[in-house]
Amino acid sequence: MDLIDRYVNEVSAALPRKLRKDVSKELRSTLEETVESRQHRNPTEDPEDVAVAVLKDFGPPGELASSYQPEAKYLVGPSLFPAFRATVRVCILVLAGLIFLGLFTGLGNGPLPAKRLLLGVVESFDNFLTASLILIGLVVVVFAVIERASGESRVSALGWDPQTLPSKDDPNRINRFGMTLKLAALMLLFYLANFESHRLVGSFLTDGDKSGWVPFLGPGFRDSLNLLNLVLVLDITLGIWVLRKGQWQLLTRWLDLGTTLLFAYFLFRVAFGPSPVEIDPQWMMQNGWSAEAAARYVGLTREIISPMLAIALKLGFLGTCIGALVQLKQVLVGRP
Repeated sequence: MDLIDRYVNEVSAALPRKLRKDVSKELRSTLEETVESRQHRNPTEDPEDVAVAVLKDFGPPGELASSYQPEAKYLVGPSLFPAFRATVRVCILVLAGLIFLGLFTGLGNGPLPAKRLLLGVVESFDNFLTASLILIGLVVVVFAVIERASGESRVSALGWDPQTLPSKDDPNRINRFGMTLKLAALMLLFYLANFESHRLVGSFLTDGDKSGWVPFLGPGFRDSLNLLNLVLVLDITLGIWVLRKGQWQLLTRWLDLGTTLLFAYFLFRVAFGPSPVEIDPQWMMQNGWSAEAAARYVGLTREIISPMLAIALKLGFLGTCIGALVQLKQVLVGRP
C-alpha cells in the first residue's frame, strides 16, 4: 500500500543507516498485519481509511523513529554522524591542500633550498596540526548546532495527517545528508573567512635568514567580506528552515534562488574588481622582511597568483549562474 510505503520511508530516513533495513522490514510487516487485521474486522470500511487510522495510532514518523534509537544523548547524533565524518575528511583535505600550496609558492629563491624546504615543512606541519584541531572542534560545535536547530518540529498525534506524507519520488523532498553537509560547509566558511583567513590563505616565504608565513588576502577581500557574510547567513538560515520542514516549498525555492543570485553577485564583484589576493609590503617590512623581499613577493602575487585566482573566480561565477538557471527551472516547472 502506497501510504504505508511512504510512512516507512519517512521513518527510515530519520534513522541511522545501520538501523534502516531491519527497522523498515519489521515496521512494514507490523503495519501490513495491523491493517489487514482491522480490515478483516470491518470489511466494509475503505482500505485507505483503515491505513490512515492505523498510521495515526502509530504516530508521526519522527516520533516513532526516535523510539527505535538508544536513549543515550549525543553531541552529534547517529543520524548526522555520516555527514559529520564526511565533513571532517573534506576539511582536513582542504586544509592540507591550502598549506601545501602555501609551502611551495614561496620556495623559489635563495642559496639553500633544502634548508628552506625543511624549515617550511616543519612550520607548515605545525600550522596544519594546530588548524586541524581547531577545525575538528569547530565541526563538532557546528554539528551540535545543526542537531538542535534543525530538529523536526513536533506534531501532536491528534493533529497529524498521514495523507500529508511525501511520496518517495517527491521532487520537493530534501536530501538530509546533502543539506546537512551544505550547512556545515557554510558555517565553517563563515568562521574561517572572518577569523582564520589570514592563517590559511598565504605562503611560507624565506629570504636569507628570514622566514615565516605571510598572508595573501588584501583589501579586495576585506571590502567584499560583509557581502559574503550576508550570503552565508541567509543561506544558513534558509537551510535550517528547509531541514526542519523536511521538504522544499515554493517560497523556499524562490529564496534559495535569491541567495544563489546574491552569491553570483559576490563572485562577480570579486572576480572583476580589485584582486582579493595582495601582499602588504608595509606589513612585511614591519615584521622583519627586507624591502627587496617584499617587492619580489608582491610582484610574484600580482603576476602569477592573482591572475590564476581571477580565472578560478570567473569560472565559479559562470558555474553559479548556470546553477541559478537550474534552480529557476525547478521553481517554474516544479521538478528537478
